[in-house]
Amino acid sequence: MSLKQRKSNVKNENYVKKDTEVKENNNVFDTIFSLDERYTRACSVCAQADSPLGYMRPLMKILEISCHGVPWLLGSLALLLSVHRTEHIEILVNLLTALILDLIIIAVVKLLFRRQRPLHNQMDMFATVSIDKYSFPSGHASRAAMLMCFFLVKITDNIYQRILVILWSLVVSSSRVLLGRHHVMDVICGFALGIVEYLLVYNIWIPQSTCVNLLEPYMQYFHL
Repeated sequence: MSLKQRKSNVKNENYVKKDTEVKENNNVFDTIFSLDERYTRACSVCAQADSPLGYMRPLMKILEISCHGVPWLLGSLALLLSVHRTEHIEILVNLLTALILDLIIIAVVKLLFRRQRPLHNQMDMFATVSIDKYSFPSGHASRAAMLMCFFLVKITDNIYQRILVILWSLVVSSSRVLLGRHHVMDVICGFALGIVEYLLVYNIWIPQSTCVNLLEPYMQYFHL
């Protein structure tokens, strides 16, 4: 066998090997997505009015609104315009920063993946924008996880309040699948992303003095 033939055979073997690896990877992803779709359908018990737990849709939608970005942004801004203690200003400025960061990160990731929502989802969501037609990752799950970490570390040290915050974040995240809004993987990845977002906010935390100096010129005009 000539040297040229040997090189050709080696090249062909490499192509076959790479093609096999690609097919194996595709099989793994296909299996993951197949399981994700199956468990999502099984868990979407409140997706429709005639679903097994369809009568719980109003409760699921209340949970949806409780973690929606608009009420949290408007509520935080309203509190920021009303508080007087500098430590409260520090908390609220950083909370607003975290909420805005969450919105930006989720929007970018949704645009990158463009995964459609489950087929059984009803597009009757509260205060949506065009980006909300995409499913991955869950913005509610990321926000719930980020707020959970924020409250546990920076706001509350009462054991009962901590338990309520943790339960709220888990129930809100679970409700996204129960309501048929998201796939299971959307929620898991969204929740993990929310924890990462809080760690980022924790590491770029805006100190109290900076918060006060930034807002002081505007407080006399806008403060309630």
